[in-house]
This record gives sequence, C-alpha cells and structure tokens, in this order.
Amino acid sequence: MARRLVTLGATLGATLRSALGTALAPPCCVLCDRPGLPGPIDLCGDCLAELPRAPADAPFDTEIFERVCCPWRFEFPVDALVRALKFHGERAHARLLGTLLARERLRCAAPLPDLVVPVPLHALRLRERGYNQAAELARFAARELSLPLDRSLLARQRATREQSHLHLLERRRNVSGAFVTARVLHGAPRVALVDDVVTTGSTVAAAAAALLAGGAGAVELWVVARASRRGRVRRAEP
Repeated sequence: MARRLVTLGATLGATLRSALGTALAPPCCVLCDRPGLPGPIDLCGDCLAELPRAPADAPFDTEIFERVCCPWRFEFPVDALVRALKFHGERAHARLLGTLLARERLRCAAPLPDLVVPVPLHALRLRERGYNQAAELARFAARELSLPLDRSLLARQRATREQSHLHLLERRRNVSGAFVTARVLHGAPRVALVDDVVTTGSTVAAAAAALLAGGAGAVELWVVARASRRGRVRRAEP
C-alpha cells in the first residue's frame, strides 16, 4: 500500500509540474513552429504523425531482449533531432524524444519494467561531451512513466572505438565485455535499457548482457530510432 501511495504521489506531482510548465511556456513545434501538444510535447500533431515509423517486425541480431520499443527510423527529422541532442547540446530534445519514447512503450500492454537504466558513456567521452544523451532520454522517459531511474548501475569499464566506422563483427568485438554493473541486483528486477540509436544492436546487446550477469531478471530495450545497415550512421559536425 505504501509503495502504491508513493507511486501515485509521484504521478500526481509529475502531472502538476507538467501542467504548470505548459501554462507558463506553451510548447511550440520544433519543426514547423505551430503549437505543440500537451505534455508538453514540442511537436504538433501533424509533424508527430509524419515521423518515419520503424517496421513493427524490424529484426534484431540478438534475442537477449525480452521486448524492444524502437518507434522510428533514423531518417529526417528524427535523425536531425538526435544529432542536435547528441552533438550540439540541444538537450531540450531529450525531453521531447524521451517523453515520446515512454508513450510509445505505453502502447504495449505488457507490464512496465521495475527500473530504467541508460547506456553509459565512458568517463573520457562523458568528460568530453559534458553529458550522456542516453541518460537524458532515460530521465524523461522514466519521469513520464513514474519509474525509478538509475544512472550509475551500468558502467562502461573501457573506452571503445566509434561504432559507426566498424563492420558488424568489428562492432561486436569492440564492445564485448565493455560494460559492467556497479552492484549486484537483488530480486531479479526487469530493467529497461535506454539508448538513442541502434544499427546492429551490438552495443545494447553487450550492455544487456552485463545487466543480466549482474542479476537483472529480464531486459527490454527502449531506443528512439534504428539506423539502416546499408549506410553508416553519419556523424554530425562536432
């Protein structure tokens, strides 16, 4: 009962904060400047409907995930929003994409996971960029669903090469053993692993393997978009 009351209180608090923020600064569509959707969502209904949807049966190279929520293809304007967040410090896009990602997960009738965890950056990359875009997405997704967020559970214990320049087997070798959990998870919780973009899924599969080895009962993947393997993920100018 106490846990249910805490969850209800958190949900009501998030709803009130969202309503107050919308009243003080009404959302505006980042693509066409028309009024955005309640939430606040910085997209209008028309632009949201036109985002390039990923195929429902898009295959992944691994069966390590209990469930995959990957709503969109890494094409315009989704790719532009992700690059602006990832390389140009447009962290406001994390609120938009993280909130939308959470709402997409709600369309699935399955119970929500117990914990939300972002794919971590190595300490050197984090120091260089100043923030982890996956952690920013996870923060807003967890807030939307009133789920606990743990930024420090998963760590990248060694620096890896940029994945976008590697072929499939090289990607797998590059991230093999790169992740570790900071502590053992008790009670076999179900974990949602959050990232911005996947191509082959090698990085998120390695991260999920570390979570399962650390005691997670199951891992589901929440990722904004999937890039086509036919072309490499084109990096924006830093």
